[in-house]
Amino acid sequence: MKNFFTVLLSVCFSISVFSQDYSSNWEDFFSYYNIGALHADGNTVYVAAENAVFTYQKTTGEVKKITSVQGIAGDRISAIHYSSNYNVLVIGYQTGLINVYRFSSGSTLQVIDITEKETISPDKRRINDFYEYGGRLLVSTNFGISEYNLSSLEFGDTYFIGDAGEQLQVEEITVYNNIIYAATQGQNVKYANANNPNLIDFNQWKQVSQTPAEIKNVFNFNSSVYAIGSNNILYEISENNSIQIENFNNSIRDVSISNSNLVITFSTVIRIYNENFNPTFTLNNIGEFPPSFSSSVLLEDELFIGDYNEGLLNFSINAGTGPKYLSPRGPLRNSIFHMEAIPNELWVVYGDYDLFYNPYPLESYGVSHLENDGWINIPYEEINARSLVNIAINPNNINQVFISSYFDGLVEIEDNEIVNLYNQNNSPIEELIDKGTPVANDTRVNGISFDRNGMLWGNVSRVQHGLFNLSTESNSFKVFDVSEAIPEPDYYSQNLGFSDLVTENSGNVYFGSYEYGIIGYQPSSNTFAKIIGGENQGNLSDDYVTTLALDNNNQLWIGTLRGLRVLYGPSAMFNDPNTQAQEIIILDDDGVAQELLAGASITDIEVDGNNNKWIATESGAFYLSSNGQETIYNFTTENSPLPTNTVTDIEVDGSSGRVYFGTPQGIVAFNGTATSAQETLENVRAFPNPVRPTYSGLVTIDGLMENANVKITDIEGNLVYEEVSEGGSIQWDTRAFGKHKVASGVYLVLITSADQLETKVTKIMVIR
Repeated sequence: MKNFFTVLLSVCFSISVFSQDYSSNWEDFFSYYNIGALHADGNTVYVAAENAVFTYQKTTGEVKKITSVQGIAGDRISAIHYSSNYNVLVIGYQTGLINVYRFSSGSTLQVIDITEKETISPDKRRINDFYEYGGRLLVSTNFGISEYNLSSLEFGDTYFIGDAGEQLQVEEITVYNNIIYAATQGQNVKYANANNPNLIDFNQWKQVSQTPAEIKNVFNFNSSVYAIGSNNILYEISENNSIQIENFNNSIRDVSISNSNLVITFSTVIRIYNENFNPTFTLNNIGEFPPSFSSSVLLEDELFIGDYNEGLLNFSINAGTGPKYLSPRGPLRNSIFHMEAIPNELWVVYGDYDLFYNPYPLESYGVSHLENDGWINIPYEEINARSLVNIAINPNNINQVFISSYFDGLVEIEDNEIVNLYNQNNSPIEELIDKGTPVANDTRVNGISFDRNGMLWGNVSRVQHGLFNLSTESNSFKVFDVSEAIPEPDYYSQNLGFSDLVTENSGNVYFGSYEYGIIGYQPSSNTFAKIIGGENQGNLSDDYVTTLALDNNNQLWIGTLRGLRVLYGPSAMFNDPNTQAQEIIILDDDGVAQELLAGASITDIEVDGNNNKWIATESGAFYLSSNGQETIYNFTTENSPLPTNTVTDIEVDGSSGRVYFGTPQGIVAFNGTATSAQETLENVRAFPNPVRPTYSGLVTIDGLMENANVKITDIEGNLVYEEVSEGGSIQWDTRAFGKHKVASGVYLVLITSADQLETKVTKIMVIR
């Protein structure tokens, strides 16, 4: 009866689907500097970064990226293997998911058998290693061993090899003389005959004695099988016994074999041994950075090294020269906290704080700057400010950028060089107050933004003077007492922090708070106001305001911890204490009225060139019409290359329409069509043009001035479409006023500016 139960557990039905390739509309901007695993075959190195893969061709230097845009998952990668017999790359993840990427077609198979296996808890599903043998992959996991057939792309049996048939963590597998050897965490090295037809019976798996219970590596080398324990001692396996060969006295991270060479990777050292285990090469100094090696492989005399911070490195063991840095250029990290975009540029920071505005443990990461598709990374060592959380770019001098630190003050950067760090020592920005006492060297600046006059405004959490401005012309600060809006001592005790800050054209300043809703400051009257409370007060969905955005109609969109609101006339709060925000009511598919994004945690709101709204949530990204009544897109991991449904920030490049999505697992960008309004009609264009029979999407007309009137007529002058632009572009579905599709022919686009002083005519050819 016991063996029958084991057979039931071992059955694994193949559950696989092909992933979509999103490369026609999306781009990835992942970090490729955290390398976890390498695999070499021929002249190609296969490299697993944190949640993406790339290949490096040794003879040509060609680099090819394989990411969620090409259809692989955006999860955290734990193992990779290339099969030259089947020309596929197999990628394993911490979640138990497996991807099979086929180079012949560029397609990706999502294999979800393990992730769907209810008898295995999520913490046991991790893929640890792959070993190819006889046309099948032996998959090492935290629950045991699974077989995957590379020819049929289907799972076979699953082996639970614990002493009583229980799940047992297997780190690695090797096969020698038809014997499978498994390195386990808990029961030494287990072994069984690979040709045994009853491997699902745990009694068929024996245990090698005289090795520690926790084995990290097992491999065959020089006609023998070896294992390395968690004690970093090397053992030679002989039948069911083992012999201690060497004590390395250093923590081992990886083992690879190249011909007659054994390559062992330690955290800061790499050693190459010959078949007699004599070291022939040692690498312990590879540059000016402190190494954190993860893995290494040897191709002839070229050593390729994976490092957790520096990416893929190449070192010639005979040349004696310094390393080559081979990773694709990208941002410093994948864990995105905030971004800021201007035309053809993107700035990124990684510092953070938790739900209670606690920045600890302090993140010591730098800043990344994408400019004309090239990355410039400024490391922490140059900035010397931790927990960098917000970005403001001077509209009058785009080379001047300010970065707020939620611990060390305000950083000023110009031409990618650090100019100043403002804190309590050289500015009136105050230190945090805890229980009435200032905390030395703890200055928590968060929301920052420039107004239309070039004045930088910012807020400081848990201090009395929680609002400041900085004149970049005179380099002078002014601070403002927030106790008018937040009574003492709540501004440093109950209200734990401030969030986003925005300024409107009239000069008014608005920012979110942890406990007091929206705080407003009116410079013309030097007065504060606030909107707080639920239905009978300010009608906020929650007093914890996470993000704010002013749209093109001067409406204040408010994201909170539990929903969305809109303030249609924000300046009214300074005159009317009963001012209320409004929810957006929509009709669901059944015609029932409901509140838009009710209860959703809103992390960011962005307004594009058409005055439409991008909303970042923990359940994906939403693209809404200008009034919120229509959901145009809802991007998730199911229908887009988002690496996770948790979206922390969204930025829109108004010149190109590109939309950046920042997540805890990297950046992807959607090539949208909504651009910012232009000053003239000089650069009007329509695309695609011509519209061919195979095209079923929308035609975009961009380069428009705000409120431009756009008429589309047939060649005889019959009007088929008309719209007034809210931003720099409109879209046409090639239908006559939304009804029937127009016939083949040439259509005239007649554009008139709002003041009727400028006109433009262009043409669109439609081919049915």
